[in-house]
Amino acid sequence: MIPYKTDTDISSYIIFPRFLIPLDLSNDAKVLYALLLDRAGISRKKGYIEADGTIRLYFTVEDAKAKLRRSRQVATRVFHELESCGLIFRRKQGLGRPAVITLNLPAKERRSAND
Repeated sequence: MIPYKTDTDISSYIIFPRFLIPLDLSNDAKVLYALLLDRAGISRKKGYIEADGTIRLYFTVEDAKAKLRRSRQVATRVFHELESCGLIFRRKQGLGRPAVITLNLPAKERRSAND
């Protein structure tokens, strides 16, 4: 370990939205949402955008299991937790293909690109 100083370089980091803090969600769900938001940024850069401008992302239960270091059961529960509160929408594709995930933001958090 080294102390954090003014000249210390920090490698990449994940944005954790402040609106998640007061929500009645598990910490795993909050971390998964932050990971999905990070992945959405990557998807945006790669051009995974629907016709209506919605960013399309893929993040499987196995991805969540690995990133959160939790069981498959916990990863599945966390996805359901985010879906039930409306923060994500998953559209199943079938045939073993990963679900397409759409992130949602609370209405007061949405800002246009012009803000």
